[in-house]
Amino acid sequence: MHSKDMRIAGFILVVIGVLALAAPRLKSLAPNNESSEKFQRSFNVASGATLNVDNYKGTIHVTGSDTSQITVDVTKKFEGSEADRKWWMENVQVNFHNDDHHVSVEVKYPNRDCVFCFQFRDFSDEVDLEIHAPKQMNVKLESYKPDIQISSIQGDIKIQSYKSPITLDSTTGAVSIDTYKDEIKLRNVNVHGPLEVKSYKADVEIEARSLGVNVTIESGKGSTVLRVPQNTGLDVDFEGGRRSTFHSDFAIAAKTGSINSESSVRGTIN
Repeated sequence: MHSKDMRIAGFILVVIGVLALAAPRLKSLAPNNESSEKFQRSFNVASGATLNVDNYKGTIHVTGSDTSQITVDVTKKFEGSEADRKWWMENVQVNFHNDDHHVSVEVKYPNRDCVFCFQFRDFSDEVDLEIHAPKQMNVKLESYKPDIQISSIQGDIKIQSYKSPITLDSTTGAVSIDTYKDEIKLRNVNVHGPLEVKSYKADVEIEARSLGVNVTIESGKGSTVLRVPQNTGLDVDFEGGRRSTFHSDFAIAAKTGSINSESSVRGTIN
């Protein structure tokens, strides 16, 4: 073979090699199939019952209304190949357990029995839960990163999550939230009992019509804003780190022997 022919053959091999390397990328850019499945479950419960929900991702939306039933609308969402869709839809589980005083909803996502399967994952999936419940209801949620919204509930609320945006609107009762990132918004809440918010790298905004006897807010590397009526009486005990700051629109009467600085504030309001 002449040297010119060898150079041409080498060029062809290089082009083929480049195309071979590009093939997986071209495949990943191909449009995915989108699919969803929906179903509904309803449960009769007594006033003051407890709703427990465990959902890894997707949504958990709970709305209180004048009803004696808990109604759960489930939407399974999948985007990916038809083979993966079929496998995922068959293996994702939404489990229900109920009696007159408790209803639990647990979403279990499937895992392939393969150590390196995550490298070939080319789909997105989630389960959305839209729940309508009686107003007189206690709510307990456990999750990793779903969008959490609770509104018009008159009962105690407890939330444990990791990267969930959390919104509580027009609720009445005790509130306990423990989360990591994203944001926490409490709007028009009437706190009966303790208010406990623990977060890290999350911004917290609380607008309260009234507060209970004890409010504890712990935050690391995040901002916290608390808005209350002007006539609210408070004992303030703030401890901050080296880079923390504190500001109050209310006049604070310092207690005897207290430290009043940007990293430590103790005193009373109203």
